[in-house]
Amino acid sequence: MGKMHLTKKEINELLKITIGCVLYALSVVMFLDPANIIPGSVTGIGIVVKEITGFPIGILSIIINVPLVIIGTIIIGKKLLIYTGITVLLSSVLIDAFAFINPFTEDMLLASIFGGVVMGIGLGLILDAGGTTGGTTVVGRLVLRKFPHIPMGNILLIGDFIIITVGSVLLRNWDLLLYSIIDLYICVVVINKVMYGFSINSLSIIVTDKRDEIEKNIKSAINCKIIKNDNDTNDNGTNGTLMCICRKQDISKLQHAAEKTDEKALCTSLDIDYSFGKFEAESTKQNS
Repeated sequence: MGKMHLTKKEINELLKITIGCVLYALSVVMFLDPANIIPGSVTGIGIVVKEITGFPIGILSIIINVPLVIIGTIIIGKKLLIYTGITVLLSSVLIDAFAFINPFTEDMLLASIFGGVVMGIGLGLILDAGGTTGGTTVVGRLVLRKFPHIPMGNILLIGDFIIITVGSVLLRNWDLLLYSIIDLYICVVVINKVMYGFSINSLSIIVTDKRDEIEKNIKSAINCKIIKNDNDTNDNGTNGTLMCICRKQDISKLQHAAEKTDEKALCTSLDIDYSFGKFEAESTKQNS
C-alpha cells in the first residue's frame, strides 16, 4: 500500500479545521453551555437534550451527525466525509474533554455575544477549509452547491433559527430565545467575515461625457478594477459609462477624481456583499 502524501493545501485545510474545532469547543464549554444558550445545529439540540436529560453533548452530536454526513458524502464526495468526520469527532471529543473548564462569564448577554464571536471564528475556519460540523452545516454545504451565490452564514441562519425557537419552547424560556438569537446573529456575521473577508468593496457606476479622462484620473488615484463597454452610450451619443470596483474607503477618492474631471458626471455606488479575484489597475473592455 502506497503512502498517503498530503499537499500543502490539504495541510493548511486540516490546520484550519483543528484550530476551528478548538475554538468551537471552547465557545460551547466556556460561554454557551453554562448559560444554556442554544447555538443552533446539532450542538444546539445537544444543549437542550443535556439540560433536560443530562445526556453528553459530544456523544449525541456523533449519533445525529453520522446519517447526515453519509448523505452529504454521497452527494458531494468523500472529501466531505473525511473532513466532516475529523471535525465532528474532534469537536465532540474536545467539548467533553474541556468540560472541566469553568465558565468565562455568568452574564447571559456577554456569553451570547462572545460565544457567538468565538464560535463564528471556529465555524468560519472549518467551513472555509471544506469541512462541516454536521447538522445544519452539512445542509448548508449542500445548498451552497446548488446556490453558490448565497453566503454560507445566511443559509445557516434559517435552520439554526428553527432549532433555537423549538429549543426555547421545550425549555420554556423566552429570555433564552432572545439571547440565543443574539448569539446566532453574531455567529453568522463572523462566519461570513471569516469566509469572505473583512474588506467591504463597492461597485460604482459613472455616467459622463468624459469617460476616458475620468478613467485615467481614477487609475492614477486608486487601485481598482474598471470595466467599460465600448458599445454603451449616454443620451448625448458619446461613450459615457464606467463601472468601477474598489474598496469602500476609496469611494471618496473616486468621487473627487470624477468631479474634478466632469462636474456633471453622475455616480452611483453600491456595497458588494461578496467579491473575489485580484484588483488590477488597468481597465477591462467589455464588448457586447
